[in-house]
Amino acid sequence: MEIWHRVAFNGDTDLDFKKGVDKLSIRYKISPLPGHEIGLGYFDIAESNSHWMEVADLIQKLGVSNVYDTIFTEEEILEAKWSRLMPVFEQGYPQPEATWATNPITYEGVCSKCGTYQRQRESFRIKKEPRLGKNHFMSLFWTDALFTISTVLTEFAAHQLRGYEVWPVLIHKTGQPSQTVSQVYVSDVTKATLIPEADLPWRVCAECGITKYQYHKRGYMQFSRDLLESDLNFILTREWFGDRHMAFREILVSNRVAHLIIDNKWRGVRLKPVQPIS
Repeated sequence: MEIWHRVAFNGDTDLDFKKGVDKLSIRYKISPLPGHEIGLGYFDIAESNSHWMEVADLIQKLGVSNVYDTIFTEEEILEAKWSRLMPVFEQGYPQPEATWATNPITYEGVCSKCGTYQRQRESFRIKKEPRLGKNHFMSLFWTDALFTISTVLTEFAAHQLRGYEVWPVLIHKTGQPSQTVSQVYVSDVTKATLIPEADLPWRVCAECGITKYQYHKRGYMQFSRDLLESDLNFILTREWFGDRHMAFREILVSNRVAHLIIDNKWRGVRLKPVQPIS
């Protein structure tokens, strides 16, 4: 497990920060910015890096952008009983695009303030057949939905995985099912409860009363040991996550699913192991 940070700064205005990382011999890339002489600088650095504490001090003092996440090894994932399955390849928007963000017809019982919903009531609609390239999974912008190709679904069925349904994805203009992807629909919710870290931000919605957590990015997400009692291979967290109007439940998958994804080198998702604890 390693915590990685992507640090970004304006080379023309964040001069003290640039001088600081130059002094540490930190290598960074520059992307041009219109009207700027230098442009946007950015670099990735792990917390195990010998210069991390000095960089962290510069970030805190000078307030530049810092986005971080946890990267797990394959060994850590394969040793875990359960992992979070996170779509990382997004293509296109749910249809009708002009109104979906404010009126997501795919869902029922949507809270207009925080975006949580009671259930998915109908298939997603997409503008056209997606192009996945070398990816085996995908999602859509604005959603938490998981889509995959027939090859993956065939493997899921052959290994008798439980806890999901296959739903069609419709081409919006024709109403016909996509020939490229189907949705991996998960509806069962675990009995296990999240054990949040003290610094994981959360908020109770003033309209619906549901608690929603920010994205979990540091280390292992921990749950009560009830998670080990499930005989399903796909299950949703009880808790909601997301920022502003984005809301989703995390998809948790068993070790069998993780093995299939890693052994077959399927792309388009990331796995993060979770820890059931007493």
